[in-house]
Amino acid sequence: MIAIVTAVAMLMMSATVVTVALPDIQRDLGATLTDLQWVVNAFTLAMAVFQLTAGSLGDRVGRRRMFLIGVTLFAVASLACGLAFSPAVLIAARAAQGLAGAIMFATTLALVAQCYTGQARGVAFGVRGAVAGVAVALGPLLGGFLVAGLNWRWIFFVNLPLAAFTMLLAWPSLPRREVLHRGRSLDVGGLVTLTAGLVLLMFALLRGEEMGWSSTPVIVMLSGAAVAMAAFLFIEARHPEPMLDLALFRNVSFTGTQLSTIATHGSFFALLVYLSLFFQNQLGYSALMTGLCFLAVNVPILLTGPVAGAFMDRLPPRLLPTIGLVLVGVGLLLMNGLTLGSSWTALAPGMVVAGLGLGVTLPALGSLAMEVADERKLGMAAGVNNTFSQTAMAVGIAVYGVVLGHQVTATMTRDLSGSGLDLDGLTQAASSGAISEAVGHLPGSVRDSVVQAAHQGFIAGLNQLFFVVAGVAFVGAALTAVLIRRRSV
Repeated sequence: MIAIVTAVAMLMMSATVVTVALPDIQRDLGATLTDLQWVVNAFTLAMAVFQLTAGSLGDRVGRRRMFLIGVTLFAVASLACGLAFSPAVLIAARAAQGLAGAIMFATTLALVAQCYTGQARGVAFGVRGAVAGVAVALGPLLGGFLVAGLNWRWIFFVNLPLAAFTMLLAWPSLPRREVLHRGRSLDVGGLVTLTAGLVLLMFALLRGEEMGWSSTPVIVMLSGAAVAMAAFLFIEARHPEPMLDLALFRNVSFTGTQLSTIATHGSFFALLVYLSLFFQNQLGYSALMTGLCFLAVNVPILLTGPVAGAFMDRLPPRLLPTIGLVLVGVGLLLMNGLTLGSSWTALAPGMVVAGLGLGVTLPALGSLAMEVADERKLGMAAGVNNTFSQTAMAVGIAVYGVVLGHQVTATMTRDLSGSGLDLDGLTQAASSGAISEAVGHLPGSVRDSVVQAAHQGFIAGLNQLFFVVAGVAFVGAALTAVLIRRRSV
């Protein structure tokens, strides 16, 4: 269990540790807002794309073997991230890190389900879920310490000793005897079409505002994504050994679990990037101070996760994720109302409430996702759940960036129209929080007006996002309450 949760912590911290380092990466490598989004999304998208294949391979060749391979590759990819000398190299290394992470993450759920039964399984899922949730939110704190004390490259180098420690524990302790599904044919067509669909969708979402949503390239990308996903479902329905067995979704509770997972990871976790930019670029906090601010989320997750895991077998299965998502939504509504004079304390109550909700929801969803599968397909079930979670986070980051950027553009256009300034360049800089660098050449009075409009637009965009993301959480709570009716086994 220590080996599993250490790997989970390393992996989930890597998903968010980068958020507090984005301004430093931007300055050091000359990255644009789109580059920064891809530094985050290359990791989550690669994890989403390869989860199903990794889970299915674990069912065939052994989850222990796949886990050990994943940890080794993750360490190598982390080293490459730390040595990156350009945005393109960093993005490519992050994608490799995500692929390795998919192997690790898909097998950890299956290994827990394989090693524990009864109430012990519930506690184990609670511990794993709490560690995952805390690690996601703790990533910015760790990143703050490393960026402040060393530099941004150490947010990746720190994974090397963690990977070595994980291997030291996992090699002798993970079970060698496993019930495996000895399939004959790898679902290459499913992997290709799923990858193409998700990548085209992400490109369209990230470039849509810049190119224009009605432009030919964006329409082509969105159409291509739809065709690729339709082809993926067609292949999965007919492949003798599919990476995604569509029969899993005949269980309504399993479908409800996936929708609840989308709402959980596509709400607060996808918002972390923009909260980090607010703390650092709007409030002027250091990376370390930004990480400390996120303790308002970390501590509630840490306290509630194991408790929720211990009690979830005694409660109706829909109760905990429904309550949790409602709390996340309420927390986001409490965060609304920022002004130019607001400090982080204006967000703290809402972050605490959202953290309580996440701590309740995460272990319950991990357990429910495993209940529908027999022991031969634990990896597939884990892969499905992880694919939905990572895809939801990646799409959420892209969509929320569009909403935020649109509000920033609208505010700056309204306040600076007729000024003769290059509003396109200024609004792009403002959306990424890098407005101070973009206006350094302007006269003092003009510079102050631009910075004021940029900050106002960013804050207005965040307030709008809080409502949008709360809506995602509340819709997820409603679907959870309706669809998750009874235990699958």
